[in-house]
Amino acid sequence: MDNNVTDTHAKMAARWKPKWFYALAVALCIIIALFLLLRLHLKSQLQARLRVISAEGYPVSCEELDQWYSIPQGAENRAYVIMNAFGHFTQWTGKWEDLPIAASGELPGRTEPLSDKTRTAIDTYLEDNRQALEILHEAADIEHCRYPVDFTAGLNLRLSHLHDVKTGVRLLGLETIMYAENNQPELAVHSMESAFALAKSVENEPTLISQLVRLACLNTNVQFLERVINRADLTEEQLSRLGQELHNAQDLSAISRGFVGELCQGIYVFKNPQAQGQLLRLVGNSSLPLPVLAAYRAVGLAESDAVAYVDLMYDCIKTNQLPISERQRAARALNDAVESKIAEISRIHVLLRTLMPAMARVTELDLRAVAHLRTAQVGLAVERYRLKNGRLPGSLAELVPAYLNAVPKDPFDGRDIRYKKLDVGFVLYSIGEDQSDDGGREKPPRREKVKGDSYDITFVIKR
Repeated sequence: MDNNVTDTHAKMAARWKPKWFYALAVALCIIIALFLLLRLHLKSQLQARLRVISAEGYPVSCEELDQWYSIPQGAENRAYVIMNAFGHFTQWTGKWEDLPIAASGELPGRTEPLSDKTRTAIDTYLEDNRQALEILHEAADIEHCRYPVDFTAGLNLRLSHLHDVKTGVRLLGLETIMYAENNQPELAVHSMESAFALAKSVENEPTLISQLVRLACLNTNVQFLERVINRADLTEEQLSRLGQELHNAQDLSAISRGFVGELCQGIYVFKNPQAQGQLLRLVGNSSLPLPVLAAYRAVGLAESDAVAYVDLMYDCIKTNQLPISERQRAARALNDAVESKIAEISRIHVLLRTLMPAMARVTELDLRAVAHLRTAQVGLAVERYRLKNGRLPGSLAELVPAYLNAVPKDPFDGRDIRYKKLDVGFVLYSIGEDQSDDGGREKPPRREKVKGDSYDITFVIKR
């Protein structure tokens, strides 16, 4: 009896064994099929998004980006002349604290003359770089510029010229200051024009770092210009020329081009496993084991993060094409949404976390530079009005249309740039990113700043 039961159980087990095996195999096949469908769906999503972006005329690969950053065929290239200038550049070898701007020395207040020690240091530095300066002035007259950078190199892209651009702007600024001190206003204006041309040389370069360098150079130029206006007597024609430089420097689409470059670089990383490891090493995250990175790609997280990244960059591009006074609010909202998403996702989404730029901060830096340019532009218009009428205007409306087509708007709130008469002179100002009108309160030197205090973005003439 027991033997019969045992035989029966054995026969039943034999019959069910293949069924369980087949069921497990079918389940495994379904899981694999669903996984492959998910991978295909993610790839399809990514390609669909890239097609939309491409249809709008933007590059979506490093190869396309390299072609997008171009000048007319056969055109003279300003970049090569600028690079030639720095073949003749001489570093400062004197005392670091003696030379302002290019070293650690400090300029006196905007209305105060240079000390003998500072004048001597600047004169020496300029004389050492006389040939470089002459070539930079020649470069300013060339219309087109495309530095010989190879975007197809991906993460191996070299942008060494950006250091030269910053150095050149400071060099030209010091030349501007010395001409103003020596009562040579026409030469000062010419040097200022060359400094703006040098900053403009990277205007079309589609990387965020290039655009941030451009913004820093423009802010530096406005600093130099403010001192020149306070120290030298310029003619109406000279003031008008400088006002045009300030107007032309306001490229409101340049930051958007920078985000296009970030988009292409990010796509390159997501599509190239070798670039992923290289990126993590560059940012100091080399501790991530290669098997983990391989698993990240294998399970489809790379495609998932790529889709999220492309959506983010597209939103950044579009945010920085909005009317300028709407950009800060939109960029902060986008930044908050991204930070919230980052807080929710696992740290395994390492590439998405690494590639995310500080979107709101980049936009605010762009708006600050525009504010500096616009306050200076209005300041020169006020000086032109005073030169003709012998008095300051009662309001900025008096500058239209003779000196301005319209009063420029504050890029942070869309209202007119503010104007305030002082006991001596006047101040033009923007409320800045804190959205607080501090009455034209000027930002003090770093050593005098008080934590928690707020300031406006100002252009001050005290004469």
